[in-house]
Amino acid sequence: MQVQNAADLEHWLRQSGATLPLRACVGPLPSSGAALVRWRSEEPDHTIRTLSAHPGSYRLALIMEPLETRIWQDNTPIWGGTVAAGRFRLCPPGESGKWSRLGACDIVNLFLPVALMDQMLLRADAAPDVALTASSFMRDGVVLELVGKMLDARMLAGPRADLMCDHLVFVLACYLAEHYAKPVRTAAEGLSGPRLRCVLRHIDHHLHAPPSNAELAALCGMSQAHFSREFHRAAGVSPHRYILDCRLEHACAALSDGDGRIVDIALDHGFVSASHFSRAFTARYGVSPVAYRNSQRCP
Repeated sequence: MQVQNAADLEHWLRQSGATLPLRACVGPLPSSGAALVRWRSEEPDHTIRTLSAHPGSYRLALIMEPLETRIWQDNTPIWGGTVAAGRFRLCPPGESGKWSRLGACDIVNLFLPVALMDQMLLRADAAPDVALTASSFMRDGVVLELVGKMLDARMLAGPRADLMCDHLVFVLACYLAEHYAKPVRTAAEGLSGPRLRCVLRHIDHHLHAPPSNAELAALCGMSQAHFSREFHRAAGVSPHRYILDCRLEHACAALSDGDGRIVDIALDHGFVSASHFSRAFTARYGVSPVAYRNSQRCP
């Protein structure tokens, strides 16, 4: 997902099990391109929800109140229990997973554009081959304070709130680059950093005609077998699975937000026919495209 407007944010949140209306929705901001959303629910949701990939952004998830949750990465449980208030985790571009919440929640998601973080990482005096990687839940008073000021920007700065948030985003991006960047495998060894992000952007820009494994491998200067192994290592799923998930997520947005024919949506997202699209969609979401569209339009 690349955050281009508020509709992109709301679509990602609906896919992830968020309830509307949102308590806060800021951005994309004019200078940094970052976007921030806060949502809250008093009710548990035991349904296992998909946390979709966001190839154009890093995501910082900040827990505002204690949250009892389960989280899976590549079908492997990575968290089960209560996350304390004030903890956050970093989710790199391309990361997807699943989660369920067993109680009330109050969560902030901050999307930081890849281009912004690349700029900060390249300016760092540390080794050039560094990146922000997936993290467990951590507590950091600086992160909590900066995000808190973004949430309070409307009260603190009035009509200049977006300008204030933009500056805070740049401060936070510098801080994350300085304190949380880690060495990554070099380009000759594997698929990481700018090379991985290049692949993810290429996929995102060609969902109407999905690139082949050979095309992506050539983009990285790797053999197909080596590319497939390294992609799975970096993204947690095979290239084919990742591309299919992206196509279906974009198709979901088209079903929710437009009146296009099912067959046109299928063809626009690289499916050879409406029936091919329907089978893949139903296998992924458990409902047909028509049923999904109808459910999104119910009051």
